[in-house]
Amino acid sequence: MDWFAISLACAYFMSTSEVFSKLLLRDNDEWTTGCGMVLASLPFMAPLIMGRDSLPLSRDLLLLVSIAIPFEILAYYIYLSAIRIAPLSLSVPYLSFTPVFAILTAALVLQERISSKGFAGILMVTVGAYVLNIERFVHHPLAPLREIFKSPGSRRMLTVALIWSLTSTLGKKGVQLSDPVFFGVFYTVSLSIPMLLIAGWRIKHGPATVNLKGRNTVWLILGGFVMALATISHFHAIKLAPVSYMIAVKRTSLIFSVLYGGLIFKEDRIRLRLLGTGIMLSGAVMLYLA
Repeated sequence: MDWFAISLACAYFMSTSEVFSKLLLRDNDEWTTGCGMVLASLPFMAPLIMGRDSLPLSRDLLLLVSIAIPFEILAYYIYLSAIRIAPLSLSVPYLSFTPVFAILTAALVLQERISSKGFAGILMVTVGAYVLNIERFVHHPLAPLREIFKSPGSRRMLTVALIWSLTSTLGKKGVQLSDPVFFGVFYTVSLSIPMLLIAGWRIKHGPATVNLKGRNTVWLILGGFVMALATISHFHAIKLAPVSYMIAVKRTSLIFSVLYGGLIFKEDRIRLRLLGTGIMLSGAVMLYLA
């Protein structure tokens, strides 16, 4: 499989994990949900590195992970809070800005450059975000853009997009220093430890909301499984393609998220939001052909 097919698979797994996260957020806070999802993914990933004669650990890899993890934790918390307060079909599509931000971060960290066609594809992915709020156009041509910053969910996802553009670039560097499977497992373990400490502190001191019984246990296990698939496919794909290209294709997860929002959570204006995400998909195809 090439990077494009793996990125599309990652997009599907990513959007499916968002559904389970949103279901868990009905009865749990962001820290409990995030920690639970990360920990639940580990049993599905850990066997992939068992039996190895040696592990590709190095000082540079440990330094890179120590830099990336605080940003990853912050982004994951903001990401879950946006999913909790806003519809999937309206908040998640703003992650389309990640590949645009990644153009700069990948150029600075990895010295990656993109072609003019690739840049056009990334722009199309971003234009879809404007279309998501196109009904506001009747009030003012810039109203769809203003709506982005007016909605708390949209603002939070833009922040996540910026942070993830950096951590995705650092993630590719981590894969270059090791390999996709090992880095995916090691990165997830490194992420789970501080998240477990934070969630444990919150549970002990009272502010946490925790309910992982009954059907929430099922959501957690299934969510951990698809999150493991999303993680491994992400690092495999990012090894094979420029960061901004891979992330742009991965953002076709927005289409699945919009469909999930309408089918499972009964969100409105799905046709309009599908138009915006369709433009994003066209941009992703342009990246593949670039």
